[in-house]
Amino acid sequence: MYLTAYILNVGLPSSISETYYHTEAKWLFPTSTATAGALALVPLMNITPDSYQFVAFFIVVSILFVAAVPAFREELTNMVHSGAAIILGVSAFAWLILTSGVPYIAITAILAGLLFDRRRFVFWLEVGLLYNLYTSLILILSSC
Repeated sequence: MYLTAYILNVGLPSSISETYYHTEAKWLFPTSTATAGALALVPLMNITPDSYQFVAFFIVVSILFVAAVPAFREELTNMVHSGAAIILGVSAFAWLILTSGVPYIAITAILAGLLFDRRRFVFWLEVGLLYNLYTSLILILSSC
């Protein structure tokens, strides 16, 4: 909801984290990001097989680190934020492959970013991975 409201009011950002710098209420980005991660913790851990449950753990912990240090442009927090975002992306991609097969939504968003909107490629990468992750999570939970 946070990202939808942001896009409707401001437009497409270059990355999800960029929204932090363009909102007056600086608490919105970390709060919505941490909430999304916290709400995913139990379902992710419950449906992920034990042999690669660490991947689900990396997803949640990375989201929480991104939320904890939202000011990625600052020297002190840049490495933590960027490192956590990269770990999140790799972990989400791996989890999707391990649990759902080919992550079609993520791949489609990545290709769309590459072909049509290179300036916002990171945004399309992030949105594709996260949308695919939560869609797969909901589908897996609804079939249990």
